[in-house]
Amino acid sequence: MKPNETMPPRIAALERDHRGYPIPWNVLRGDDGTPLFTINDDRKTARALRERICPICGVRLGRWLWFVGGPLSAFDPNGWYLNLPAHVDCVEYALTTCPYLAAQQYLKRLDVIDPGKLPSAAKVFIDETVIPERPEVFVMVTGSGIEYRERGLLWPYVRPGRPLIEWRFWRHGERITEQEARRWITTIPEGLQPMVDDL
Repeated sequence: MKPNETMPPRIAALERDHRGYPIPWNVLRGDDGTPLFTINDDRKTARALRERICPICGVRLGRWLWFVGGPLSAFDPNGWYLNLPAHVDCVEYALTTCPYLAAQQYLKRLDVIDPGKLPSAAKVFIDETVIPERPEVFVMVTGSGIEYRERGLLWPYVRPGRPLIEWRFWRHGERITEQEARRWITTIPEGLQPMVDDL
């Protein structure tokens, strides 16, 4: 994530790296404290699941849990997420600033990791069920609570409880309309519910 003037207060309160970038709460750190931005800390992930903590800012979540990922995670009946839900403003900030989510071209593969930068006791798990290509459009969704599915590792797959209440579409760091999103997505459900406020 990069710093900018519209940073939500909870993210603005995070520790920064040497460039001034806010360090998301759940990012794994090397033995020297260096943040490894592409790797989640499984200990913090487990705590966030137990205590309903936003993995981006580290503050407890409210009523609405917002998930972000590709269209299959959002709309396919068998779709699930590896990453935990967050506050709506934290998700939207990530969608406008995180290179993987927002950059028009992102050439670095997330599964290429320099072992020398990992903490000495770290183990890295790679889920082979994840489609390796970055989606053309990202979808943020909220639903009625959270569902879990065990996957035999350190934490389960997660997704918003059905029915979905709201969804929003993003491409290259900009929010787009559903009509624009249909250029790349053919499985958007009908019957969007009224907008919700984040509590």
